[in-house]
Amino acid sequence: MARRTIVVTGGAGHVGSHLVELLVASGDDRVISLDNYSNGSRANHIDGAEYREGHTKDIAAHVPETPDILFHLGEYARIKTSFEDVAAVFDSNIVGTFAVTEFCRERAVSKLVYAASSTKFAIEGDGRNQNPYSFTKATNVDLINNYGRWYDLPYAICYFYNAFGPREVGGGKYATLIARFEELHRTGQPLTVASPGTQRRAFTYVKDLARGIMLVGEKGKGDGYALRAAKSYSVLEIAEAFGSEIEMTDDYPGRADVANDPTKARDELGWSPTLDVMDYIRSIRSKA
Repeated sequence: MARRTIVVTGGAGHVGSHLVELLVASGDDRVISLDNYSNGSRANHIDGAEYREGHTKDIAAHVPETPDILFHLGEYARIKTSFEDVAAVFDSNIVGTFAVTEFCRERAVSKLVYAASSTKFAIEGDGRNQNPYSFTKATNVDLINNYGRWYDLPYAICYFYNAFGPREVGGGKYATLIARFEELHRTGQPLTVASPGTQRRAFTYVKDLARGIMLVGEKGKGDGYALRAAKSYSVLEIAEAFGSEIEMTDDYPGRADVANDPTKARDELGWSPTLDVMDYIRSIRSKA
């Protein structure tokens, strides 16, 4: 079998680095990461992959090769901070993703795999209009579906749900919830929960997400692959599982979660989650 060239945008990020790790381990493919390191880290580099620094809007300059598969994960990926970072959100998620999609069309890439966000399905389908992040992510789903329709671009779209696990960002304004709670628990500080705390999330293990998107790249076609944990929990339930003091705040609570149908990923790809977030939290507490 000929050696393939695979590009992962955002390959130094949380999910992207685990995808790169799987791709490198799976065989003799050439794996190239393109990341601007706005949220990725060089500490996440995987031996055997090639790393290039740059914005996705300049992908044609940074990637002269024509990849066989392009996994597009390199976007702005936070809800709360997207209100204050709106220019960066549009630059990354609209300008950057348009450039990636055009790159795939012009180079006749065999498949574009897009990591979309489940937030578009929230609030009875109006989740796309609740914040700049969700709007841009949902718009990109429309764009890629239409490129498939207009130009016969081969593509597959999957939906991520609340990644947790190794390499998660625990500090700073881009910290994600499980890692932030872990850091507060480790340092003996109260866990801050935005009222009312009943907002539910389907926290999904990062290695399961990486395995899922790799399967989408191998077997997926079209839209609708939900990579979602089987069970959801409220943010307050997650905080209580850490056993630390809890402090309720009036901060932005995020959106209501949605139970997008995971059967397409299960039936077509054979994908299912392997680790429940509560078991992960118990492992954290057992090491304390």
